[in-house]
Amino acid sequence: MTTRRALPALLAVLVLGACSAAGAGPTSVPTPEPTPTEVPGLGGGSSGSGGGVVPPGGIVDPGGGVDLGNATVVTPTAGLMDQHPVGVERVRATADATGASAELRWWSGVAPCNALDSVRVDRDDAARTIKLTVIEGSGRGDVACIDIAQLKATVVDLGVLAPGTWTISAEGAAPAISLDVS
Repeated sequence: MTTRRALPALLAVLVLGACSAAGAGPTSVPTPEPTPTEVPGLGGGSSGSGGGVVPPGGIVDPGGGVDLGNATVVTPTAGLMDQHPVGVERVRATADATGASAELRWWSGVAPCNALDSVRVDRDDAARTIKLTVIEGSGRGDVACIDIAQLKATVVDLGVLAPGTWTISAEGAAPAISLDVS
């Protein structure tokens, strides 16, 4: 009798094992080569880690992290709910005679479930520091949200900065950068 009871249990284990083995483990998908990325508003000047059109591998990543070359450029959306800060992965900045701007990159979900609401700029002219905080929210209404990550980027106008070295940081894992303004 012990053998008859064990047989259904053994079959269940084998069937479940076969099903989980068929769907287990990541598949190997080749990573596409990044293409040069034109960054609006970053056309020259002095920069902590690059600017303008950057060839693949041409960006110095101050954090030594993953390549963040192919981002979807987003602009603020009005009327979002549940606003909250998100962690930035990379900060790049540039300055010239007309002013300074910073590009921020972060991973997030897709719109309308995760959309850029605004970027808070906390600027201290005396200390020559700027802290940037990306605020996201979600659209109104009942929407089915897929659980997929998207690399996003936005460019923030920092205005005209006094000459000297500025420290620009952001909420999240991105290391602070130094921006030399002449």
